[in-house]
Amino acid sequence: MPSAALTTAYQQARDTHAESITTLVPLLIRMTMESIDEVLPGAHKIELEGRINEDWIPTLRIQRVLDQHGRVLFDIGFGHHDRRVEDAVDDVNTEYLDLLLDLTGDDYMDSKSLDWSDAETA
Repeated sequence: MPSAALTTAYQQARDTHAESITTLVPLLIRMTMESIDEVLPGAHKIELEGRINEDWIPTLRIQRVLDQHGRVLFDIGFGHHDRRVEDAVDDVNTEYLDLLLDLTGDDYMDSKSLDWSDAETA
């Protein structure tokens, strides 16, 4: 059985980890929104899909980006004529959204969305 000191250190580390996640998640959402808005001005809502890929790795990917009126600014099925948009979507997917999924477990699996109200909590 672990010593009391080790158990206390373990619980402190878990508490610090939980606090860090609480801080990091809204920052990742804000970074996602700002990165997409930079290449798609007026982006208001990002529709996502969290799934397990063919290598059994959980991934969270942008499916569509909408403006505040629901008009489609980007759709993964059609791509975008501006390579900067495609590159930004790829970067956001791997740099921010996969980490968001790692930190939140199943919270973002299946169809989910982010919008500016989610980002304002950061």
